[in-house]
Amino acid sequence: MDTEFMEYIRKSIEANEKAAKEMAMKKRQEKAMELLKKSGLGKRFAKRTFENFEKKGLSPELLNAYNKSLEFAIKFPEVGKGLLFTGPVGTGKTHLAAAIANQLIEQLYSVAFGNVTDIITLIKSTYSKDSQLTEAELIRAFTDDTDIFIIDDLGKEHSSPNTSTVLYQIINRLYENEKPIVVTTNFSSAALCKKLNERGEAIVSRLAEMCEFIKVTGPDWRLKVVKED
Repeated sequence: MDTEFMEYIRKSIEANEKAAKEMAMKKRQEKAMELLKKSGLGKRFAKRTFENFEKKGLSPELLNAYNKSLEFAIKFPEVGKGLLFTGPVGTGKTHLAAAIANQLIEQLYSVAFGNVTDIITLIKSTYSKDSQLTEAELIRAFTDDTDIFIIDDLGKEHSSPNTSTVLYQIINRLYENEKPIVVTTNFSSAALCKKLNERGEAIVSRLAEMCEFIKVTGPDWRLKVVKED
């Protein structure tokens, strides 16, 4: 067979393979963008990644939290337990939770990410007669229709019996469906129990079974930036 013709065939195959790869990459990027929009991350937290997490001079506990977070994201969904980050404000807990979310979205997993106050506000909006969703339908959207649920700042919400009941319903449904969860909080387990009213012990008990608790300590990096400026 003619050598030039064989070369033409080879180049045509390579061009088709390249075009197919580019199309697959484009579809992947479009899917990732779609998942990002649905995640609830918002513009600020959509920029929080493992790459731009400040790793210089980390305390041993914060370095451990970083490594655990990265390992969790890489191994997902074969992770066993979720993660619960506990520690003072400004120590990087939310950045790590957002980095996990962004990494999983890159891997085309569906993520629900929300500050606990926003989650409760959204749930309460279903009580309006004009709401297109019921409370139960929204909870199912959080728990059944996503691969992972991430709750930021647990315990910061206005505490009430209704609020703690809603949080218990969400966490318990994740527990029953064996869905992973990532949580950040400024409170210890004992403080959370008190903060979350009569459902507090039940919620913390569920989280203790579902998550590895990771203590995050260190100076408030936001105040550090202000001082350096």
